[in-house]
Amino acid sequence: MLSCALICALSLAAGDYDNLLPYQGTPQQAQERDAAGNQKIPAVYMDMGAWHGYHLPDDPAFYGSFTGPMIIAQEYSLHLAPSLQHLSVLDLSTGQAKNFAEAERRLFSRPDGLYQEYRWQDLSLSTKLYFADERSSLIETVLENTGSQAGQWQLQWQGEPFDKAVGKPWIAGRQFATNQLEWQFRPLRKTWSLMLDDAKFRISFREPTFLEERGARGYRASSEVLNLAPSERRSFLSAQQYFHTAAEVKPLQWPKLLQSAERNHSRWGWRLAKLADGDLGQKRMAARAISTLTHNWRSPAGALRHHGVTPSVTYQWFNGIWAWDSWKQAVALARVEPWLAKSNVRAMFDYQFDAQDPVRPQDAGSMPDAVFYNQDAARGGDGGNWNERNGKPPLAAWAVWEIYLQDADKAFVAELYPRLMALHAWWYRNRDHDGNGLAEYGANLHPLHGEPGALNRDAIIQAAAWESGMDNAPRFDADNSLQVLENRDAKGRLLGYSLNQESVDLNAFLYADKQYLAQMASLLGREAEAMQLRQQAQRLGQAIRQAFYDPASDFFYDVRFDAEGKRRLLSDNKGTEGWIPLWASVASPEQAEALVTQQLKPESFGTQVPFPSVSGDSPAFAPDRYWRGPVWLDQAFFAIKGLQHYGYRQQASAMSRRLLTAIAADSRDLPIRENYHPLSGEGQHGTNFSWSASVLLLLYSEGLLSEAE
Repeated sequence: MLSCALICALSLAAGDYDNLLPYQGTPQQAQERDAAGNQKIPAVYMDMGAWHGYHLPDDPAFYGSFTGPMIIAQEYSLHLAPSLQHLSVLDLSTGQAKNFAEAERRLFSRPDGLYQEYRWQDLSLSTKLYFADERSSLIETVLENTGSQAGQWQLQWQGEPFDKAVGKPWIAGRQFATNQLEWQFRPLRKTWSLMLDDAKFRISFREPTFLEERGARGYRASSEVLNLAPSERRSFLSAQQYFHTAAEVKPLQWPKLLQSAERNHSRWGWRLAKLADGDLGQKRMAARAISTLTHNWRSPAGALRHHGVTPSVTYQWFNGIWAWDSWKQAVALARVEPWLAKSNVRAMFDYQFDAQDPVRPQDAGSMPDAVFYNQDAARGGDGGNWNERNGKPPLAAWAVWEIYLQDADKAFVAELYPRLMALHAWWYRNRDHDGNGLAEYGANLHPLHGEPGALNRDAIIQAAAWESGMDNAPRFDADNSLQVLENRDAKGRLLGYSLNQESVDLNAFLYADKQYLAQMASLLGREAEAMQLRQQAQRLGQAIRQAFYDPASDFFYDVRFDAEGKRRLLSDNKGTEGWIPLWASVASPEQAEALVTQQLKPESFGTQVPFPSVSGDSPAFAPDRYWRGPVWLDQAFFAIKGLQHYGYRQQASAMSRRLLTAIAADSRDLPIRENYHPLSGEGQHGTNFSWSASVLLLLYSEGLLSEAE
């Protein structure tokens, strides 16, 4: 019987997973972005948690070479060169370089690397790029004499970094050694565009190579003269390595790199072998999702202590790790790489606050919204993207339990259970203003939020909206009825802030959180705690069904309260948060039936691409304004799972089919997007977005792609 890795290798060889993403492009300067902040080259190939990546050339002048690299300067993706290792093949019998544009050629990608093949009448050349570890990529080049006569050739490589990045000279110098050269970056600290310390980029050649300077920053490398008899071939290997700091630099060991690269190739075989169900189109969609997650995977560096997946390496602001992104990504990653799913969870819990925290002991149990390479000033760093202004929705217990269901690692549950319980308790201590058991979104104490008596209302409302994950949703529009409330403990100490708004999604998430925690408690033999959590869930479920459901419109809404009482936020504030009670299985069967009957109509949530973030019949519906109308795949997934939970499998399949038809049409030659236009299906906002990829992988792994056929 063939092994899974071999079966998948055969599938790769057959081209089943060729060209999943559009890697073609040649950078013209260090930073090239569109108006939305995405890199103009649609996709970048990265693997193994590396902080640098590559493209396939679209310019014939760079055929035979891999364009880039792109590096992540701690928090910002920038291109180092058009092609730092630009290949030429010299025919010594004529003194001329081979013209790659005149060759019969094939340039393509596979999940395990980038490939190029060229054939002239007397010579063939193949070159492939792949990763060997989290700091090293390898370029393997094979030259073969396909003529009838012996010939002499020589390979040459040359390149030169861009002189500036975001307007700043960034190359401090270069150093040559035997078969190796290295560029030293200048220390640059531009908080919102470029951050470098003593970073280095190194190229090494395994075979003897003559290196010479070219200009102030460039080089040329020449192989020995190659005397090839007919059918004789020669292989060449080079490594490109990017190090954030001198402390990361390590001696290059070719055997170790090659062994690691071979193990990674086998890993790709196992990953893709798991895509056994469905037709090739479905499997390619799932493989595209796995590739997207892999390109966004970062290894430990700077303040990031564990491997984790970022939202998007190609979007300007997304080279960090976010909490609720991590929970969704972990659920999907558990299907293919459980160890990476666990690491992604740990990457956030590394910074869970405790009572001894020097900055925010009052937030013990919670954690930052987002962590980056650099911590913020309060933590002794100079980063601007690190965010402790707010939390994120409580989905961590869901993630941990879903990981457990994949690999049955009870020790992982035991490790995280007390941390999850502390996080759960934080919501009721710091975000339940009136103590009625229904929590509110809000904000942490933070300099940007002001002080008692001089609060920055707009900043607190912004942080509260961020805490929900739905940044500009209409339910957080700052009208006169929206108030900021101070939350204090029994001794009167200020803990943080709440909005005067109990949110249906937050409390449905907390209901599910209690259920997952109860299952963990039972698994760990803590039956008394499990019983208590289930009793709490029962009480919370009753409160959710009574407080948030509007029988007149058959939907769930947030509730705003003040001295005069409570009111549901109807009409203008009708968004996908109202579907979360179905995902959490907290709605009554009668409520679910009425909601499904009324809200799947084309004018509400049954749009061409279903489950817009704001209902199509809401006056606030704006199909291209982030959380005011575009379809976010995580919200669509929650709604589809909710339909399944209540037995509406036909509707779930129909919605899945429409969702995936639109995404497949948009993504055929484009990367997976952050969200999608609910009427046209056009991809919007960030490119190569991890939680969208996670949802596509989940839809595949749970059989919804097949059901959607």
